[in-house]
Amino acid sequence: MRYFYLHGFLSGPNAVKAHKMQDYIRRYRPDATFMAPDYPDLPEEACAYLEQYFEEFAEPEDVVVGSSMGGFFTALLQRRFHYNAVLLNPCVHPQNYFEKLIGDYVNPLTGRAFTLKPEMLATLESYDRSIAVEPLKTRVYLKDGDEVLDYLKAVTFFKGCHIDIRGGGDHAMSDFENYLDAIIGRSPAPFRP
Repeated sequence: MRYFYLHGFLSGPNAVKAHKMQDYIRRYRPDATFMAPDYPDLPEEACAYLEQYFEEFAEPEDVVVGSSMGGFFTALLQRRFHYNAVLLNPCVHPQNYFEKLIGDYVNPLTGRAFTLKPEMLATLESYDRSIAVEPLKTRVYLKDGDEVLDYLKAVTFFKGCHIDIRGGGDHAMSDFENYLDAIIGRSPAPFRP
């Protein structure tokens, strides 16, 4: 079984949550494989990269854990690849969020420079309209103290999926290690919402 981690905006495959997942799997699930793809920062390029990546690697029994914008991509691509999805404070309707972020950036984890342009918003809106998650294969973990995204939007958007809302916290889910038993488990078992 494989566990994938998809990072959020201005993050990368070396994110803290990726390391925590990898360490957990190494310690408790030597039967499993951990993968964290390094994909582009621009949404259209990221989506194209991830489609090709999952075409090569993903199987329906795999688990893809996506954080924030990585959660959006995880939900978006589940329709095509039918993997099990775990969404951590996922970005919902990213075109509305990214509208305020148009401009130049340097990803602090990868060092890559890029520019978010207004025309990207239409692409995000198109992606947003095409999401069709599989509720029995999707878990959503939310913090009501998320200072970046409104967790209630995710509650509405992912209605019908298993949703776990915990009080306080932050967007980064600084206590992510407390979720790993539920997300991965210490012994091989089928994915359960």
